[in-house]
Parts: sequence; structure tokens; C-alpha cells
Amino acid sequence: MLCRTFARIAAHLLVLVVSLFPMLAGSAQADVSIYSQPPNAAGGQYKSSWYAPDGLNNDEYVWDSFTLSANTAITQIQWRGAYTNYLSGAGTSPVYNFTVAIYSSIAGGSQPDVVNGRLVRYQVGNNAGETPAGIAGGYNMYDYHFVLPAAFQAAANTKYWVQIYAWQGLTPNYYWPPDWSIARGTGGNGSHFRRVGGTGGSFASISGDCVFTLMASSLPTFNIAADVAPVGAGSITGTGAYPSGTNASLSATANHGYGFINWTENGTQVSTNAQYNFTVTRDRTLVANFTPAYSVITAASPTYGGTTSGDGIFNEGSTVTVTATPNQGFVFSEWSYFGTQMSTSATYSFPASQDTTLTAVFVPAPNSTTFDFDDAPVHTSLPISLISDVLGASFSATGSGFSIQPVGSVGLAPAGMSGLYIFPNSVFPADLIVDFSLPIVDFSIMYSPQELGCDDSATMRVTAFMDGAQVGTNTATVPVPGTYPTGTLRITVPSGFNRAVVHYDSRPPRCQDYGVIFLADNLTVTMKCDPATVTQDPIDAAVCPNDIASFYVIAGGGPALNAFSYQWQFNSGTGWTPLTDDVVPGVGTVWGSGSAFLQIMNPLASGLQFRCVVTDPCGAATSNPATLSLTNCTPCPADFNQDGGVDGADVDAFFTAWEAGDPSADVNLDGGIDGGDVATFFTAWEAGGC
Repeated sequence: MLCRTFARIAAHLLVLVVSLFPMLAGSAQADVSIYSQPPNAAGGQYKSSWYAPDGLNNDEYVWDSFTLSANTAITQIQWRGAYTNYLSGAGTSPVYNFTVAIYSSIAGGSQPDVVNGRLVRYQVGNNAGETPAGIAGGYNMYDYHFVLPAAFQAAANTKYWVQIYAWQGLTPNYYWPPDWSIARGTGGNGSHFRRVGGTGGSFASISGDCVFTLMASSLPTFNIAADVAPVGAGSITGTGAYPSGTNASLSATANHGYGFINWTENGTQVSTNAQYNFTVTRDRTLVANFTPAYSVITAASPTYGGTTSGDGIFNEGSTVTVTATPNQGFVFSEWSYFGTQMSTSATYSFPASQDTTLTAVFVPAPNSTTFDFDDAPVHTSLPISLISDVLGASFSATGSGFSIQPVGSVGLAPAGMSGLYIFPNSVFPADLIVDFSLPIVDFSIMYSPQELGCDDSATMRVTAFMDGAQVGTNTATVPVPGTYPTGTLRITVPSGFNRAVVHYDSRPPRCQDYGVIFLADNLTVTMKCDPATVTQDPIDAAVCPNDIASFYVIAGGGPALNAFSYQWQFNSGTGWTPLTDDVVPGVGTVWGSGSAFLQIMNPLASGLQFRCVVTDPCGAATSNPATLSLTNCTPCPADFNQDGGVDGADVDAFFTAWEAGDPSADVNLDGGIDGGDVATFFTAWEAGGC
């Protein structure tokens, strides 16, 4: 009878323990509790949830600490929590994922090392077996558990911090931030650590313990050891005693100047992954092998000219491939290593042999130009007018407008902006308006909205007009939000436009710390370009042999005269040949072969044809040919010395010129100096005149 009484008492005590902390009842039979902070009977909870994927400024995350007296492989974590806002009528937003992480402590152990100390982090992928656990403090409580994919090796007498937070959406009835909270516990050091807010946020130590239990396997264990080769090349985490049949996870991290190669056991390769996971069935001793490695860093010049990829740490002798991608209005020129050209290919491969910093050099695309505002009048409010290459631009604004300011002068230097930039004159919205002197087809401007620690960004809009009529519009949102993030706003209108209006379109959807203003720099445009045409062909020319023949061409199509290039050609009957500024055999002395105006000095032949090929960035056109004719410019061939008489002095003068090959001796104008000229001269001389 007494035994049955004690048995009933024991059973009731067991029910009482389970009712106070029923998460223990769900443990796997092989797991035992090694550390526990059970629920506080009075209830209470601490918010630990966020709005995924971008977060809100009032998200909260908590950490609580634990220390074990012996080296232990933690296999499972259990906890308790509650939803706190649904009682207001907002409705419950279910948890669809939990993040579970373990951190190391900062020196002194007063808080988790949130910067560098995250040791493991897991995504549960569901609501962690959410199970009702009664009511405490007026709230429905729930129990949760998560079996670690690989046991966490906790060192004895070392303070760690466990972090658990829920992923939620917004409540269904109206806008309300996530509300899941971890339950208040007992048995710890009476405090926990908290972060409030999105990117950055604020941190503080808060009184009160959180509810959680750490479990370990009761099965036999095997020892997993590992060494580093060569010594000092890296470090290893995850070694220790693992229960039989559980997963081990070893992680190899290279020190500076080294790269990971593989894991070996007794000289045999077992994995090439730095994170080596396996099922524990025996004692093992592994080696993490490293080799010298080098860093490769890439950059763009100018920063707004394009983007680069391929950076990283590469083992010695491995192949590195870097890629340069130009932005609108630019073309890739070369990869440069401290001013030395390494490659003219946008995709460049080379073996890793040293730390390398490569710069991708971008140059303006044909007919493109950039307004970087560095030549603008500093501290001057818009409107202003600037010229870049052949394009003029007038900058104005609505509202309080903008002014030209030095980057960084007020503590603001968004990535990619330098020199002078466009700065808002007030905290009130204003549009930036740009009018161009010639039509353009592409417009891109770097901008930075006023946003402080935001997880999303404002929407910006650019609208294009041609002579007052809207011809296009486009929007952009910064791809990597944060604090004064940088984005690029672009629009393309193939038919052309001569006005662009940059407008702050809408606020960041979930950001709290923002302003409806923006900064701007590095405006790149591509002018509208028509293929070159010839609007006036060269005309025929007839000149004396010792005179100058001139030909000219007028081109059209490009945005300005200096957008054209010229190449003159000649044809002597055997095909078209490009001319150069030189003495050209059979032609004469050439000047202006690369300009719109060609001159042939002392032409050597009659009947030559000349034409010009005109080119602009969008195409080329060839003129119709013009013919050069030589005429006899001497009034009377017999009076060769032109002294008014026909006598022996003319014979001497003629033969002197003829023997010297002087073009004036070509009195029959056949393009050569030969016996025909002698016969023509003496026929006229014997006749006594012309």
C-alpha cells in the first residue's frame, strides 16, 4: 500500500514537471538535458522576431548565455515562446522559420561577439514543431525543438550565447510588425542581450533569463581529431567527442597567405570541401591541407564606367578569371596593373602567382560623354550650364532646388561619387531638370537617396521629353540598400530626347529613417547619332602643272563637325588608293588627306580622280569623284622665258627645264617630259610665236 502511494506521488510529480516544462517530454530517448533555463511561473517574454526578408526598424533579436562544466557535443536545442500582439485584435502571423545560432563572447564575456563571433547558424525551415504549452501571464505558450544537423562541440568553462529568432510576415488584419517572443525563464545569470532595429540597430544588456534547454546524446562517443599542414597555415573547428551515429562537421579556415586544398586521412584524400561533414562511426584523425594563396582585387576606372568581378583568394597556380562589364555610355579599354597594361580582353585569365590589384579601364563609347560636375562653379545653386565635349547641358530644378558642393564636405560621400556633386538645398523634395543642346538617346545618372540603415530603398524616376513632348520614363531602386546607398537611374529612347527630369518617386516601403531627397553625380549620355552623309561632293579642278589643285567635301549626319573623320583617295585608272600627306608618286605633293579640304601641289598628271570617305560613330559615306585636269598656263610655249621675244634664249631656257624634269617643260600637257615636248616647243619656236 505504501509503495503504491509513493508510486502515485512520483507519477504526480512527473506530471507536474512535464506541465511546467513539457518540452522535455518530447526529447529523443537518446538525448539528455545538459543545461536548462526553465520557464518562469509568472510568465513574461522577450520579443525575438523579424519581418523577412528585408526587416523593419523595430525588429528585435535576443541572445542568452550558457557555460558547461565539461566538453560536450550539443545535439538539440529546445525553447518556449508566445505571440504577443494578437490579443489586440491584430490577428496572429504564424512563424514559418526560426534561426538558431551560437556565438562566442567578447573579451570579458559580458556580451556576444556579434561582429566576428558567430560559430554556427541554422535555418530550421519550419515552425520547429510548435506545440501548445498552456497559458502563462495571460498568453498562450508554445514549445519548440530543433535537432542540430551536426553536434556543436562546446568547450568546458567557456561562455557561449544562443540566439533564437522567428521569421514572420505582417499580421492579417492591419500593419503590425512581427511579435513572436521567447519566454522568460529562470536559472541563468539573470540577464540577456538584445538588438533592436534593422541594419546596425541598437544593442543593450537586458535583465531576465530566456527559456531554453540544451541536449546531448547518451550514446557512446568517438573522438574526431584534426591537424593542419603546414603548421600555422590555418585553423580547424568542430573537433571533439561525437556520439555514435551523429553527424560531425569539421571546418577548415585558411590564414592569410594560404588557401585550403583538401582533407586527408592516413595520406588519402577524403574531401575537397573546407566544410567536411560525415557520420561518426569510429575514432578518426584527419589533416586539413593548405597551400600558398594570393588575393586578387579588381576595381573600375572611372568607378561609374562599369563593374568588375572575379575577386577572391586563389591557390598558387590556379587559374584566375576576371571580367569587366561596361556601363551604358562606356566601352572596355584594358586591364591595368598599376599603370601597366595586362590585357585588352574584357575577360582576362591568368595563373595566381602573387597578390594582384587589377583596374578595369573604361572609356566613353562613341558619341558618349560624362558630366562629372567637377568643372561646375562650387557652392552655386542651380540653374547652371555646362559643356562636355560638344554637348551643352542646362541644369535647373523645382522647389528649393540643388547646388554644387564638394563630395564629403558635409560628411556625405556615397560610393562612386567624388570631386563635386549635386546636393539638395533643403529637406523638401525637388526635381532635377536637364536640358541638352543636342538630342540624346541614352541617359544615366548616379544617385544616392537619404536613407539611414534601411533594408530597402526609395524608387527614383526619370522622364524623357523631346521638344516638350514626353517620349519615355523609367524607374530604379538601389540594389544594395543601407545608409546613403548608391544607385544608377537610366533611360534609353532610340528616337532621341533633349530634356530629362529626375524625380523622387516613392519612399522605401519599410524604412523608418529616410528623407525625400537625393544627391547626384556622374551624368553620362549618348548623343543621337545619324550615319554620316555627304551633302556636297568635290568638283572637278583644272590647274597649271606648277599650281595647286583644291578639292573639298561637306558632310552631315553627326551631332557636330568634329564628330567626322575624313580619308581622301585617288584613282589613276587601276583602283582607289588612300592618300597620305606626302609626295605621292604620279600625283604630286599632298596636303589635307585626312581633312575636309584636300590640296595637290605641283600636280604631276592630268585625268586623276579624287574622292573622300566620311565617317562618324554611326557609319560612313563616300563622295562622288572629281577629276583633276592640267592646262598649259604659259601664254606662248615658244616664248619659254616669257621675255616678249622668240629667240635662242627661249631654247636655252626650255632645254634647261626639260633636262631638269621641271613640270613647266611639259608643254604638250601629256603628263610626261619627253621628246614630244621638244617637238611641240620647236614647232612653235620655228613659227616664230604662238
